[in-house]
Amino acid sequence: MALKTIIGLEIHVQLKTKSKMFCRCDNNAEGAAPNTLVCPICLGMPGTLPVANQQAIEWTLKTGLALNCQIAEFSRFDR
Repeated sequence: MALKTIIGLEIHVQLKTKSKMFCRCDNNAEGAAPNTLVCPICLGMPGTLPVANQQAIEWTLKTGLALNCQIAEFSRFDR
């Protein structure tokens, strides 16, 4: 049986979106005091339901395509 090596990269970047990745809190922390731009969702409180930022996902896919990357058909977000 021939094996094929597949390498995946996990890359973290700070996007210039208006809101955070999983809630609608302001993403511009410039000049803000620590822990002021938070809500129960971004704090991961029990019972909250995060919703992914669609613009961030679109920008991520566009970046991957621009870099000639293979885009996975299925992605999962874990918090």
